[in-house]
Amino acid sequence: MWLFGTSLIVGYYFVPQVHDLLENLGKFKARYGWKFSVVSTGIFGGLIPTVIPFLMGHKNASSTVGFICFSTLLWAYKGIEIDLFYHFQNWVFGSGLDLQTIATKTFCDQLIMVPLFGMPNVIMFYQWRSCGYSFSKLWKTLTRDWYGKMVLPVLIANWVIWIPAVAMIYSLPIALQLPVQNMILCFWVLILVFFTENSE
Repeated sequence: MWLFGTSLIVGYYFVPQVHDLLENLGKFKARYGWKFSVVSTGIFGGLIPTVIPFLMGHKNASSTVGFICFSTLLWAYKGIEIDLFYHFQNWVFGSGLDLQTIATKTFCDQLIMVPLFGMPNVIMFYQWRSCGYSFSKLWKTLTRDWYGKMVLPVLIANWVIWIPAVAMIYSLPIALQLPVQNMILCFWVLILVFFTENSE
């Protein structure tokens, strides 16, 4: 994933064909705004990584049609959330691509937003599904040690991949940040899906 992200960044700044391709993608994203965020993140974060195991014949809980639909809808929502946060950071810290701006945005993203909101709500959504979409059952799982047991281990794994990835994302213009994030996200969720498959 790091190699893929690095290739996109290097390509954008040094390879005219990649630059033009990403610029056109950025214009398309800017044209459709939040609609692009919903559809793109739903496809790259939800549909593709969960339908691949299904097509490969994996028949456990991570590859049913219901899970594919649930995951696609979850990440479609997350697309709006992530895009709004990128624009919020752009508004607060500016659109500069200097090292200080990139580092500040990466810090706020991975050490404030993700631990306090981004990761807990993903974990909670998946727990809600495993509770049969019952809010009362979900509430019972939210014990005092819930964050330490459920969120923190995933958060640490998330940091290993996403701190460098987010720094790469913030080194691009705002119109390209969500599309590139989606491409990296697809690999990340696919790895999580296969990791879950192999651990069951």
